[in-house]
Parts: sequence; C-alpha cells; structure tokens
Amino acid sequence: MNIKFPVSWLREYLKTDLAAKTLANHLSLSGPSVERITKHKEDFIFDVEVTSNRPDAASVFGVAREANAILAYRNEQAKLIEPKGLNLILEPDISKRLKLDVVIKNKSLCSRFTAIVMDNVTIKPSPAIIRNRLEAAGTRSINNIVDISNYLMLELGQPMHTFDYDKVKNAKMILRESEEGEKIVTLDNQTRKLPKGAIVIEDQKRLIDLCGIMGGANSQISNRTKRVILFVQAYNQLAIRKTTQALSFRTEAASRFEKGVDTEFIPQALSRAVYLAKKTSGAKIASELIDIYTGKRKTKQISLELNKLKSYLNTDIYPGSALKILKLLGFTANTSSSKITATAPSWRAEDIEDDVDLIEEVARIYGYHNLESKLPEGPIPEKSNDELKKTINLKESLKFQGLTEVMTYSIISKDLLNLAQIKEKGMVELSNPLTEEWQFMRPTLLISLAQVIGKNQNLKSDLKIFEIAKTYLKNPNELPKQDLMLSVCLQNSNFYEIKGLIEQMFQTQNKEAKWQKLSENHRLFEKDETAEITIDRQKIGTVGILSSKTTDYFDIKGKISAAEINLSNVYDLPSSAKTYKPIPKYPPIIEDISAIFSNSTPLEGIISAVRKAGSPLVRNIEVIDIFEDEKLGVNKKSVTLRLTYQRSDRTPIQEEVNETRNNISKHLEKSFLAKIRK
Repeated sequence: MNIKFPVSWLREYLKTDLAAKTLANHLSLSGPSVERITKHKEDFIFDVEVTSNRPDAASVFGVAREANAILAYRNEQAKLIEPKGLNLILEPDISKRLKLDVVIKNKSLCSRFTAIVMDNVTIKPSPAIIRNRLEAAGTRSINNIVDISNYLMLELGQPMHTFDYDKVKNAKMILRESEEGEKIVTLDNQTRKLPKGAIVIEDQKRLIDLCGIMGGANSQISNRTKRVILFVQAYNQLAIRKTTQALSFRTEAASRFEKGVDTEFIPQALSRAVYLAKKTSGAKIASELIDIYTGKRKTKQISLELNKLKSYLNTDIYPGSALKILKLLGFTANTSSSKITATAPSWRAEDIEDDVDLIEEVARIYGYHNLESKLPEGPIPEKSNDELKKTINLKESLKFQGLTEVMTYSIISKDLLNLAQIKEKGMVELSNPLTEEWQFMRPTLLISLAQVIGKNQNLKSDLKIFEIAKTYLKNPNELPKQDLMLSVCLQNSNFYEIKGLIEQMFQTQNKEAKWQKLSENHRLFEKDETAEITIDRQKIGTVGILSSKTTDYFDIKGKISAAEINLSNVYDLPSSAKTYKPIPKYPPIIEDISAIFSNSTPLEGIISAVRKAGSPLVRNIEVIDIFEDEKLGVNKKSVTLRLTYQRSDRTPIQEEVNETRNNISKHLEKSFLAKIRK
C-alpha cells in the first residue's frame, strides 16, 4: 500500500535539516521507499510505498521512526519527537460522569477495545493545519471531531472511530458477529447486506457500526452533537479481510486492520485523540476509561549467532554496530561473545519471527549497497531432464492433432469434489477460502474440463480440449503431493478415437504403452468402456468414456471420451533407446482379415494371438474397423485387421501368405470361438 503526506508533517516528529530529496534517498535505500516527490504550495508531498509486512510504517510517525534510526546510524543530525498528548492522563474532567457499557460477546473478534466519552463538544471546522494536512494526503476534511479519526490514522497508523453518544441507545455497545443477511446503512448512505461473521456493534435496538470498515449512519457526528464517544481498537484481521472480500468494499481503515495494528499503542492513540478533541472543540472527559484487553501479546526473545550474521551477509559487521542498529529500531537487545539476543518492539511483534529477520534488519540499516558483491563460485550444475521442454513439445503435438489447450482454476468447490467421489480427508482444503466455489485444491483435472465443455457445448458440438497442470493430494506432515497431469476430453467421441490419440502421443514421447482392463473401477469413467495404461508394469493413466453421472451434472449431450495421464510418472521413466532399422528392400503383401468375436473379447488379446500365430511373417497388425450390428448376433462384434506380411531376404510368395493366414484363422477360431468372415 502507499501513503501520502506533506514533508512538513514529517518534520514535526523528525527534527533534521536535511533537504526533502536527501531525506527521501536515505529512506528509499534502507526503509520505506519514497516513490514520488511532488511540490504542493510551499511544501513537498512524499508518496511512500509500504510493504504489507510493515503496517507500522504506514503512518507519518512510523516513517519518522524509521528515518530517525537510519539517519542516526549514519551519524546524520536527527531527533525523534513524539506527538503531543500520547501520555495524557485520562481522568474525568466533570463530577457528573456519563456511563458507557461495552460488551464483547466473542473475545476472538477484538483483542483490545478502548473507549471514552467526551462532553461539552463544539462541532466546527478543524484548524487550518489539520485541514491542510488532510487535504495534502488526499482526505476530505469534515469537522473537528470526525477529522481527528482520519488525522490519527494517517499520523499514527491507528484507525479509530467516533459516535454521537446521544444516538447510542441506553449508552450500550455490544460487539458481536453478524448474522447472514443483516443490514446496516453505513456513513456513505449505502445499505449493505452483511455476510455471516462480520464484526458489528449494536446498541439495544439496531446495528450502529460495521467494525473496522465503516461506521453506521445512525450514530454519526452531526452539527448538533454535544457528546462524543471516542474509541480505538484492534479487530480480528481475518474477519475484517473476509468481510471486505464478501462486500467488495475496502476502506483505508480496513486495509490497516487487515494487516494488524499495535495493540500496546492503542491507549496512547486514544490519549492523543482526547488531546486533539480538547484542543479543537473544548471537550471535557466525561467518563471513566474503558480498556478491554483480551489478547495480550507475549514478547518473544530471539537469539542471533554472530557467525550466522557474518555468513549470511558475507561481511564482518562489528557486534556493537549490529546492536546499535537494533536498539535504534526500538528492539530491546544485548550481546555476548557469540550471539545477540533481542526482543522486538510492540509495533514489530507480528513482523519479527526468527533470527533471519534480525539479519534483515541489520542488513538494511547497514545498507545493502555497502555489502560486498560476489558472484557464486563452484562448478556449473549439470542440466537435468528438462520437464518444461518436454511439456512444451507435448502441447505442440496435441495442438497439431486438432486439440485446444484450456487453463482452468486449480481450486474447486466442495460440490465438484463430491462429483469426483473423493473423500475430503485426503484433500488439500484452503484454510481461508474466498468463496464456496474455491475451497479445495483439485485432485483431478477431468472435472474442470467437463465443466468447460458443459458451458461451451452450445457453441460447438465437437470440442476437443486438453490441459496440463498439477493436481494436489494431502501428504501428512509434508507439502501436498503435486503431480503434473495431462487431461484430454473429446466431445461426441468414442473410446477408439481417444485411444488412438493417446497412442500417437506416446509415440512422440518414445514410450511403449500397454492397455489392459481396469484393476478397479474408476470414479469418473464408465466401467465397460475404459482401460488402464501401463508402461513397464507401472500404471500411468486411464482412458475411456466419462461416466454418465459426470456428463449429466453438467447437462452435456452425447458421450465424452477422456484420458488422464500422470506426466510426472511418465517423465521419470527411462526412455527407450532409439534404434535404426533400414528400410526393407523387398515390398510387403498387405491384406485384411475379418472375424466375428464376442463383445467381451479384448482387442489386445486378439492382436497378441494374431502376432503369435503369424510369426515371423506378419510384421505389422493394424485394427482398421470394429462393427456392431444385430445381424451379427447378440453381443457380437466384427473386427477387421490389416496384416502386413514381409521378409527381409525376399518378397513373400502367395503360398507362404496363405499358410500363415490359415494358421491365424485356426488360432482365432480355437482361442476365441471366432467366426472368420469370407
């Protein structure tokens, strides 16, 4: 995210004589990057990029804190000044105190909630310095009370909110999760239908706040407001994120709550708000301070071995220098002869997790540009089998066979997972799915391809598509098992067409595949029109007709022939050595033979029998036709084979061919009770 603010605002907390451009250069080298400097009246505006892991720097004071550490380490003159009022004592200013009751129904929704009531408030325009700073930062000034919340969010990085005390029924605020379909009119006068689980505040009659995103119109400050509730809090980051996604509505406050705020700093932020309210409106504290702290962070002490620091940076940094850097950044740190022990400040509690984070902090303030540049040494690694190149070649091959590549989402819904008849237990489920449509990492590509055909069948009736992508299966205590898969779907097709296509594919891959009956029923294929593919006795895929349950789910008309091949297994197999065979000098004799078989007779068995009976004269066998008709008999099929008779020393004579053909016919009749067609 980016933040904008005038340099004069930064100089209020960072006392330095450095020019704006020089200051920006120091920041960009070692801290938040100043992407742009623009002239604004007599001032300059910094446009600063803040990475998502550094919400502490998404404020004027946060940038000042970073700049002070950088400049101090480089012996530049600089001094950090805290905003006024951070340590204001929040005691009531009036004897007749106002009550305010706050109830948090689910402590996981809000780790800290502070609030206080101000009386004797005069609503008017904010002082010119506040109005001008808000305008320069791109925020519209509204009035002296509402502006405080926007001003503090930019100044301290802490979102806060204001309510008209007299509009909160019975002075009671109940923080809870929303129910599905509840509605609230927000400050922008939009009626928003809430998802289940949004964080809301209600009084005893209605919703008054969509927490962390935008307040309710029914509790807003108006020109008649005399008493105000100021409250500063830290909400559940995940809940805020889910709500903004569900509503397609994100505010500056939501962006900050999503990334996390400094819970230890919340009372000081409220004190600053009270200070400004007193100064700009003449307000008085009219209640006791409410401070509900349900999720106090535990401090984490991290040890960094000095040898590791030197190894990572390839530079011998003096331990005292590393210690100085960490202390300038707000760490509590000390050093021994072999290591540095440090505890992160509250504003970096979620960012600093282990010793490599400490190394990064030392390196960036020391200056990456000061580290020695050194190219890697050692032998150049040998290039392994290029899986990407093989995949690209395979895609080209499939394209030239008339197929179209598609790319579908790797995440599917629970309904599609159930359609594949796969148990959820072994699946990879997203811990934070954005919608129900994207809940599980898919274990198969076929469902996605069938969905594509279902949505596009009105455009074409002979869609031929394929996809090469990874599937995901749970692997206990490890990363998910990720196999590269090829899936193909042919609309209004049959088993033999998809089988021929896959055979052609394996020829281009120089793999010798075998086809056999299913060893077990496949969840997505029809039982009697499906085959397993094996190479070197290892199953690498399935080819057949998609089940009617699958096609009916997507309202697909006609049959879909399909294949799913595990390319990871295929690529791991050794390739067959390419051999040279000279072109035969003598021409072959080619003839066809037809026979009637039972429908249950596998083609593989027929071809194997013909090859055995016709050896050594039969060099090639090709299935050219399979015909089924009631005239052939019940459950009968006619298979026509094209036989190539050939010798290497001469042209076969007709007597040899006749003898071989008779042997083949007798073998088929005996083995399969086949009837040779004349």
